[in-house]
Amino acid sequence: MKQFLISIIRNIKRNPLVTVINLWGLVLGFVCVIFIALWTKNELGYDKFHKNSKNIYRVHRYFYDSNGTENLHLPFVAPVIAPLLKEEFPEIQNITRVYYKDIVFSSGDQKLVERNVCLAEPDLLKIFDFEGLPLDNNLLTPPLTVIISDDAAYKYFKEHDVVGKNLEFKDEKGKKYALQITGVFKRWKGNSHFKPDFFISFSTLDSFFGKDELKDWGSNNYETFALIPNLPSDFDKKLDVFIDKYLENGSKFTKIRLEKLTDIHFNWYGSRSYIYILISIALLILIIGSINYMNLNAAMYFKRLKEMKIKKIIGASQKKLALLLLAESGLFCFIALLIAVYLVPIVSSFVKISDTPLDFKIRENIDLIGGFVVLSLLTGVLSGIYPIIILSSFKPVTTSIAEIVKTGRRSFRNFLVVFQFIVSTVLIISFLIVSRQLNYINDKELGFNKENIIVIPAIQQLIEKFDVFKQQLTQNPNILNVTASKRVPSDGLMDSNYANIISDGKVAPLGFRLANVRIDGQFIPTYKIKLVAGRNFNEDIFSDFGYIVNETTVKKIGWKSPEDAIGRIIEYGGRKGNVIGVVKDFNYESLYNQISPIIMYYDPSDFDLVSISVTSSERNKTITFIENVWQVYNTSDYPFSFEYLNDRFVSRYKSEERMRTIFSYFMIIAISIAILGMVGLSVFLIERRTKEIGIRKINGASVSEVMAMLTKDFVKLVAIAFVIAIPIAYYTMYNWLENFAYKTELSWWIFVLAGIIALGIALISVSWQSWLAATRNPVEALRYE
Repeated sequence: MKQFLISIIRNIKRNPLVTVINLWGLVLGFVCVIFIALWTKNELGYDKFHKNSKNIYRVHRYFYDSNGTENLHLPFVAPVIAPLLKEEFPEIQNITRVYYKDIVFSSGDQKLVERNVCLAEPDLLKIFDFEGLPLDNNLLTPPLTVIISDDAAYKYFKEHDVVGKNLEFKDEKGKKYALQITGVFKRWKGNSHFKPDFFISFSTLDSFFGKDELKDWGSNNYETFALIPNLPSDFDKKLDVFIDKYLENGSKFTKIRLEKLTDIHFNWYGSRSYIYILISIALLILIIGSINYMNLNAAMYFKRLKEMKIKKIIGASQKKLALLLLAESGLFCFIALLIAVYLVPIVSSFVKISDTPLDFKIRENIDLIGGFVVLSLLTGVLSGIYPIIILSSFKPVTTSIAEIVKTGRRSFRNFLVVFQFIVSTVLIISFLIVSRQLNYINDKELGFNKENIIVIPAIQQLIEKFDVFKQQLTQNPNILNVTASKRVPSDGLMDSNYANIISDGKVAPLGFRLANVRIDGQFIPTYKIKLVAGRNFNEDIFSDFGYIVNETTVKKIGWKSPEDAIGRIIEYGGRKGNVIGVVKDFNYESLYNQISPIIMYYDPSDFDLVSISVTSSERNKTITFIENVWQVYNTSDYPFSFEYLNDRFVSRYKSEERMRTIFSYFMIIAISIAILGMVGLSVFLIERRTKEIGIRKINGASVSEVMAMLTKDFVKLVAIAFVIAIPIAYYTMYNWLENFAYKTELSWWIFVLAGIIALGIALISVSWQSWLAATRNPVEALRYE
């Protein structure tokens, strides 16, 4: 062992630069693998900490056009569905409805806004795990009761034993409520698509909406969970029969389906495809790091030829020599792994690819640690085999360097470099296309103005006196216009109703979903949406009820033109009205979605947001002014908040922005390792051609001719890699772009630019070594031969 370590240290001292390059390439590869492994484990762990996670399902609702095409998929359902399911299906052991609400809680001087407070039924406690609660089925039964997490208890009361104490809040009308705390649970520590700190008894909902709300088939605002230990294989068919029983021919236009709890994160928030992509890239980077190790060690081992000859002469067998070199390689990779483990926490503090922090705690990741150790040893074996085969198979007395080089097949070395540049080129192309798509998304004309629009909550008292509020705001010269609506652009078009076209006294139902946007008369001018026919709402809206539709609606109904649509009668949600205007199509949702048919009308009872068009100057002062006016109407003590509309759109593409960031990091790492690999191979080949270079120099070859001779082989390898990389990158990016309804083109120049970058990297990598070889004294080169 002592001699083994002395041999390693001696080699490091003799070749410090090669050692550093080798080590750094492997460290980068292991950092990528560990980092992505942690992220993957984090992603795969969502909602799995509940003991019944495999048997918990969320109820979904789908809607269809008359031709059977799906037009809407909701993860929430109507409140009437859950009790009917429990009544109809004995397979359902427990079921609970959950309604989300933002509430400002107060206790003493403490007053805080809590997002996504849940109102939930008692069965919630039987479906999910709540550590710390007593086995009491009545915890969420009485109205005006609440269970809270230990974190919430300490936040409001500075202690955990708070059962019996009250949390107070006001509704939008200023009415006060006091919720009695009946239990304190330990906050869920695992990843979950929802982690509320407050669960209010569902019976309290009557105080907000009344009992009629729970009978509404159209109010799809309730997340519904069911515990089904043994789910029948024909359950979907049974659900269709269930819908048809309560809605005549209901399964033709709406269906109920179940989604596994453990699938929710990937179906709605994450992406399994990203996991596969990132794991593949991380492993490829580790592989090209290992390729560097192969090439550089092959070059470095020639300098150890005398050492190997002596060991063979004194009796070292080929097997023993191979095991010795293999042990060196394995130890080297293990050291690289240890360095990578140390670096990962530092890297994770700078690189954000998840909303959840990636903590690398050894006790919680024993399985990963074991896998990393095995991977490092496997990497050591695979990385060391090629140079070991070359070096350990020679005859101790008669074998020369040239014969050893001949043993190492040139085609295999070339393959390794080509593989490195295939990976690098694919990453370069992918980065360029992802960046171009994101730029396209940000720059594309959406059909309305999204710049300098501030969005604030529309509390009830404000809507009741909206004309006065609007007048007060527009007194500020930096405020151009004010409008109220139900939802704003960037939101999903979740709201719709049944619609009929009335013509010549005949009623014909629409065969497609017509989404609604409830607006006031200033919505269209505030967002600068273009009217292509008809007019906007009059200021005296109550005597001027009508509908405004977009161009897509006109086309799908079959009207000849926007002008032809004016005056047509639509019955929407049971209310008849004339089409008074047609607006040019605009992208209300994200660019993932095609433009949907939209109908717009005035309904202030549902307004929940106010949009304010402002100038670009003195924004902070303008926002302060808006807040001061808004607070006059804030009887519920709800905290003021605002968003820029443009930021809301940017947030829709958060995962793509992260993907661009990840690709940029991986691209830089892959290119860095590829550069090291080119340096390694150039050292290898130049070492082989030392005598040839000396002879050419003596015969009059110039420095440039020698450099051209040494670099032309590398150019060929990069060209081969580029040709192979093009179809791989094209196929990958084409499929990725298919996620968008509106996308950039896969232009030829992107692939050419990537090829130029790859070629430039190759030339830069080998030019220095080539120049050193070309300018070396030829007599010195021949002397060593």
